[in-house]
Amino acid sequence: MSAVSKTATVILCNDCTIARAGSDKIRSRMNGEQSQTPVGEACFIDEKQLLARLPISRRTLFNWRTTGKIPCVRLGGRRILFHWPSVEAALLRHQHGGNL
Repeated sequence: MSAVSKTATVILCNDCTIARAGSDKIRSRMNGEQSQTPVGEACFIDEKQLLARLPISRRTLFNWRTTGKIPCVRLGGRRILFHWPSVEAALLRHQHGGNL
C-alpha cells in the first residue's frame, strides 16, 4: 500500500487561486459549499472572451502570449485558456504611470 498525503493541491474558484487544502476541507467543498465566485465571473477564459475584455487585436494577443507577457494554459494540443486574475496582474506589472 502507498501512503496517502493529507494535503492536496486543488484549484478553488472562490478566489481564482491555486490553494493547498486538507482532505477535510476539500470534502466539505465537494459536499455543497457554494463557490464565492460572482455569477458570470469565470476564472479561466478563452481567447475570444479575453479579446472581448481587452482592446487589442488577435495578433497582439498572440505576440503577448508567445513572448510571455501574459500567462496562459494550453490544454491538449490547441485549446488555450487564460487565467483572468493572472492576466490582469501581468498587465498591471507592465503599467507605466498612474496608480491603481
